[in-house]
Amino acid sequence: MNTQYRISKLREGMKRKAVDTVIIYSLENRRYFSNFTGSSGALIITQDKVQLLTDFRYFEQANTQVDSEVEVLKHEGGLLDESVAQKTASTKGAIGVEGNLSLNTYRLLEESNKGAEYPIIDEMIMDIRQIKDGDEIENIREGIRLCDLAFEHILSFIKPGMSEKDIGLELEYFMKKNGAEGIKANHVIASGERSALPHGSASNRIISEGEFVKMDYGAVVNGYFSDFTRTVVLGEPSEKQREIYDIVHTAIEETLKHIEPGKICSELDDIGRSIIREAGYGDNFGHSLGHSLGLNIHEKPAMRNTDHTKLQPGMVITVEPGIYIPGWGGVRIEDLLVITEDGYENFTKSTKDLQILNN
Repeated sequence: MNTQYRISKLREGMKRKAVDTVIIYSLENRRYFSNFTGSSGALIITQDKVQLLTDFRYFEQANTQVDSEVEVLKHEGGLLDESVAQKTASTKGAIGVEGNLSLNTYRLLEESNKGAEYPIIDEMIMDIRQIKDGDEIENIREGIRLCDLAFEHILSFIKPGMSEKDIGLELEYFMKKNGAEGIKANHVIASGERSALPHGSASNRIISEGEFVKMDYGAVVNGYFSDFTRTVVLGEPSEKQREIYDIVHTAIEETLKHIEPGKICSELDDIGRSIIREAGYGDNFGHSLGHSLGLNIHEKPAMRNTDHTKLQPGMVITVEPGIYIPGWGGVRIEDLLVITEDGYENFTKSTKDLQILNN
């Protein structure tokens, strides 16, 4: 990963925002700017140096992972916050921190340097992270390849009489066996009336003939998330099941026709949402039409009515319309794509046609 380029972009942002020093604690941002994957540490970045503080457990690992520009420093076990405070105690000007900094850590930093200001730098960092580089794109592409393989596999696995957990565990096992280092945390397997739950985690519910099975899962590759959703039906679908599925299918296909650089996220959200609304199910689609991802499962931008970001080449975004009818069931279809110079590349290769599983 080109961490030097990423740090240079951060330094440009620091100059624009008049931030002299940045402190980064979160695992994802530490990894993004240094390639360090250990679970404990902090980056201190100024215009002329980058320091990574970690403890004895990760000192050797850090030295093998980080770029030569990064100076790795060992702090006493359990005293990371104190070490960071000591390093920044004499800093003049603004010290940028992440918004999820704990109150205790913030107070310690503030007490050690009473003359400093501590602006939140999350937006600055996410503005950099929203444009993916080649390595990031390849990791996400590989994650979706594993999702596609898992979907092909699970179609022959699902049978009436098994539980949602059976399906979820099989998907996890298959993806890890084929190279995924993990799966996304909000792994959704929801059948029958539970398919109306947008984030219904796999339960012990037994699936039956005639039911929808909604599967929303993702493989993690080198720390990068992927996101994939398909809804299938066991046995011949009812007229209403076909109707709901067709509406959602039309919403995603119509949205995909309009995606290209320069398009506004909120306007794309309205394209997909209007199809569902005009079909009479607007109140049954309550989440955004899509979101970006990377080292986190949800990143900027998002295709929602409050996000007016213009799509740019290198942005990765999901398109995932859905209809959820309480007590009856629901459908979601999700593709993952990267914006290119003249349109987009859809990473998701699995068919979006309704898969009817006859057993």
